[in-house]
Amino acid sequence: MNKHTAELLEKHFDTAFAAPNGIKKLRELILTLAMQGKLVPQDPNDQPASELLQEIEAEKQRLVKAGTIKKPKPLPPVTEQEKPYALPKEWKWVRFGEIAQHNSGKTLDGGRNTGLPRKYITTSNVYWGRFQFNNVREMLIREDELDKCSARKGDLLICEGGEAGRAAVWELPEEICFQNHVHRARLYKDVNPYFAYRFFEKINASGEINNYRKGVGISNMSSKALASIVFPLPPTSEQRRIIAKIDELMARCDELEKLRTAQQGGRLTVHAATIKQLLNITEPVQHQRAQAFLAEHFGELYTVKENVTELRKAILQLAVMGKLVPQDPNDQPASELLKEIEVEKQRLVKEGKIKKPKPVPSIAQADEPFPVPDNWRWVRIAELAESVDYGTSQKTCDDSSLVPVYRMGNIVDGRLIDEGFKYISPKIDELPRLFLQPNDILFNRTNSYELVGKSARYTGHAEQATFASYLIRVRLLDALLSPVFMSLAMNAPYFRLTQIEPEIVQQCGQANFNGTKLSLCVIPLPPLAEQHRIVTRINQLMVLCDSLEQQINATTEKQTELLSNLICAQSQGSAVEGTQRSSRSTAQVIDLATYRASIGCYAFSKLANAQYFGRTAAAKAIYLAQAYVGLELDLKPEREAAGPLDTWIYDFERQGQDKCWFEVNEKTLANGRKKTEYRCLPALSEPAAKAEALMTPSQKTEFDRLIYALADKKTEEVEIIATLFAVWNDFLIDGAQPTDTQIISDVRENWHERKARFTPAELGRWLDWLRRENIIPRGLPPRTVQQPRLSLD
Repeated sequence: MNKHTAELLEKHFDTAFAAPNGIKKLRELILTLAMQGKLVPQDPNDQPASELLQEIEAEKQRLVKAGTIKKPKPLPPVTEQEKPYALPKEWKWVRFGEIAQHNSGKTLDGGRNTGLPRKYITTSNVYWGRFQFNNVREMLIREDELDKCSARKGDLLICEGGEAGRAAVWELPEEICFQNHVHRARLYKDVNPYFAYRFFEKINASGEINNYRKGVGISNMSSKALASIVFPLPPTSEQRRIIAKIDELMARCDELEKLRTAQQGGRLTVHAATIKQLLNITEPVQHQRAQAFLAEHFGELYTVKENVTELRKAILQLAVMGKLVPQDPNDQPASELLKEIEVEKQRLVKEGKIKKPKPVPSIAQADEPFPVPDNWRWVRIAELAESVDYGTSQKTCDDSSLVPVYRMGNIVDGRLIDEGFKYISPKIDELPRLFLQPNDILFNRTNSYELVGKSARYTGHAEQATFASYLIRVRLLDALLSPVFMSLAMNAPYFRLTQIEPEIVQQCGQANFNGTKLSLCVIPLPPLAEQHRIVTRINQLMVLCDSLEQQINATTEKQTELLSNLICAQSQGSAVEGTQRSSRSTAQVIDLATYRASIGCYAFSKLANAQYFGRTAAAKAIYLAQAYVGLELDLKPEREAAGPLDTWIYDFERQGQDKCWFEVNEKTLANGRKKTEYRCLPALSEPAAKAEALMTPSQKTEFDRLIYALADKKTEEVEIIATLFAVWNDFLIDGAQPTDTQIISDVRENWHERKARFTPAELGRWLDWLRRENIIPRGLPPRTVQQPRLSLD
């Protein structure tokens, strides 16, 4: 592997961490490079593959002569059209049948098989790179059959059926029998079975294996197809080097997957705990703290869709608890609204429009899922509904000229989906009674356990659609209520948890919930005016959730595209221009000024509320972003009084004011010196969010840790920290490992006369702090330079 390939592959690890399926794509790239001869360097002293093939041919003849194998049928040579890419000089294209003796195993036939019962494996035991032994069975196998249908250590076992081509190397010292749906490949001479296994992994990942499979779903790979596979054969020694390198890089991929899983799990856990706080605490101060935590860490928590999903649920739950909008003492209380609803029901009964409602039990305080505001009331759905009806059980058809029927599958995430309809005649006896009216709520009463209880509001035209018998329709007195609020309440977490799940009945694999139970479900009733305010606020917040999901999609698409382009350029190996582009840094891929500005805005957004945040702290944070975190900002920090400082900070201040990212304010301190401070503005959020997509996860994690470590430090303390780091880092760049005394002396004597105001003891304490915080220099550029002195005043 040349230096360029090594460096580029190293960059892929960070990129893969950020992209969805990135680690999977990285594994494919590693295998692709391996099979192209680009993963490890070639050694001119290696025996070439052409000589290995001659030795294999001699071994075949010896085995045929000894009667160990039958004389192999000749295979057609690999044509130029079949060669997918150029190989290194000492490699050879061969067919798999040329380098391996292979056959399938024993057929399971209880009526004909004879011999002793012996354990055997089949495709259900063969996984990629490993075996699973939980369900190993036995069949009768004769002694004279063992040689053909037993695998020994070093054999490659390949699935003939199922996921045809799935393979693993048998590593145990004990032999094992195998069934006819498994191929045993015994590699000739010095062909390494682990290299052959990695080859099968590679062609599976790239999809090339499908050229040798037959069948859809459950595929198969015949012995003839297996033998014909075109295989890149390296020298024996290089095979071993490639395997070692693949194992090393795959281990790194494993660690990345663990880290990514832990990071995602951490975000989910922290978010769940914060949301739980919001929902359960009663003290306003605690509630404000939880909200402030969400606001502070918003960009970190809402980078995964699972958290946005939970946020949607939390919004609905806060809404039905009366915590989403403030109560208005001038609102008519819910108790008066209930009286009006009762009067309206009596009028409808008198006019014969609805049946006289059955009395419902009152709601005991113990049955209230949670406390609600004083002007709210807990009610049963039957108290608010004109009717609760089951749908039609008439036979449907596909004639779209008839009446569409909403079914279970039309309720998705609290909405009705107008697709996949079945149809029914408009002349059935149940119509027009079962025609849907706007604001009818449909409830799924029968389905799998997790889907029972889904509900959605009908928003179509009157008397143009109906609903199936597995649904229940709740028709509310919508002149006195907000059906939108009621539908949202029925989709809130509490409703399923406390009203639906305790009453679900499981029968024959189906879960059921009836209309009587639904009528008795309790729901919180706010004043009508508050219902409308809540709906408005929910709609606003759901738009925010939509935006978050769109941002996540956009970010992941960009990450995936970047990784795909990098992998494509490298794996093809022929697109020189594309490869050159891929090797450039993130800061070079986009405009450097834009990159710098985005990182600066990110730092400002994080430090905005820090007590001592000003120009000095900002300049030091940006310097450390490059020298410690490794962001490629191309800064030239100078050894001046309040340094390290790059004059770019002044350009950034002007840009920030022009773009309305922040305001720059000058204050005069008691000692007569001036202090520059910033006030961040809403427009700062866009470039700050952009920075998150430009940093790798590991860079962002380290940058955040650095910023939080500096956030509570006084201006002078930040100056000491950055100066000590810079001096220490400069020593490392120069190839020296400095002592604390050397670092402190350089700060006080070789930087600027104003640095002498820091005592050795004080500097020593902050060196210890750097070590405790694990903010240790690594000799990354830039080195500080001596320039004409500038002032931050």
